[in-house]
Amino acid sequence: LRSLVAETIPLNHGCLAPIEFIIPKNSLLNPSPDAAVVGGNVLTSQRLVDVVLKAFSACAASQGCMNNLTFGDEEFGYYETIAGGAGAGPTWEGRSGIHTHMTNTRITDPE
Repeated sequence: LRSLVAETIPLNHGCLAPIEFIIPKNSLLNPSPDAAVVGGNVLTSQRLVDVVLKAFSACAASQGCMNNLTFGDEEFGYYETIAGGAGAGPTWEGRSGIHTHMTNTRITDPE
């Protein structure tokens, strides 16, 4: 939330208070249990953060995808997100080859 406030404010308890998002059922962000979905964590979440930051004119979009690397076999699996880039803002230039938003995971949990 601090990135959406025009003033520089200290990190405090108010900044950490949860926000409630009300998302319509059977929509892209709240699909039904029987909907065919895949990659929601890696694609939709990254783009959603870009949309929210753009809506508040906080900064330009990131690369928009988490750029995934996956390999393994029957006994081992590895899944990693790869850095792409960050958009520029009112007082800073964008960056390339940097983890942003959802890509800053190091290794995604298997859950």
